[in-house]
Amino acid sequence: MRGALLLMMVAAAAAQADVTLDDAARFFDAKQWAQAASAYQSIVDREPGNALALIRLARSRAANGETEPALAALEAWFGSGNGAYQVALSLPEFEALRSDARFQAITERYKPCNTPEFRHFDFWIGDWDVAAASAPRTVSRNRITLINDGCTLREEYTTPQGYVGTSLNFYDARSKRWHQTWIDNQGGALYLQGGLKGSEMVLETDSDPEQIQRITWTPLPDGRVRQHWQSTTDGGKTWSTAFDGHYTRRKPE
Repeated sequence: MRGALLLMMVAAAAAQADVTLDDAARFFDAKQWAQAASAYQSIVDREPGNALALIRLARSRAANGETEPALAALEAWFGSGNGAYQVALSLPEFEALRSDARFQAITERYKPCNTPEFRHFDFWIGDWDVAAASAPRTVSRNRITLINDGCTLREEYTTPQGYVGTSLNFYDARSKRWHQTWIDNQGGALYLQGGLKGSEMVLETDSDPEQIQRITWTPLPDGRVRQHWQSTTDGGKTWSTAFDGHYTRRKPE
């Protein structure tokens, strides 16, 4: 009797060792969660970095009510380097876990654009009236909003004269620089890069060392923002002002 039981256990172990992703997927697609979890676990035991097996294991454990193993598999999935924050928040098997502080703690660590550098330009966010020092009675509008789950600032600039421009602003973690790409309704384009200097955001062109466009945004104590656009044609020996104005938050309409 004991010999027969031992043979059954050896055979089961061998079957688990040979389980494939296709075998596990059949259980997963049929929502046979316990069997799916067992199959994916055997694959993960053989291949700890298999991202597909890890996330399927986490989903199967969660759907089967196994919270702790599900969270462990979820963290391992993120740790594999192939996890995605948005995917984790959208998967239906994790619905019951989303209010769990442990699930939130795991996913928050892997939320894109979540380091302080990505927030350096947040002082510009808002719906603003913009007036230049040279023409204080001409008020334009600039709306700065966060898009792409907080990874991008979008600028939408309009003037009473019909001039319109839009820019996308983002921090590139690889180059450790902020970038702005501007395009207007006259076909004008501007490509800037730079970063925070003290409390100011300073972005400038770098395609020509002699001809440089530099824009500085300065948050002011009264809640306004100053934008100062300067240009040089002699490599920075002398500068001229293209625009110098202030942003004041618009009153609700």
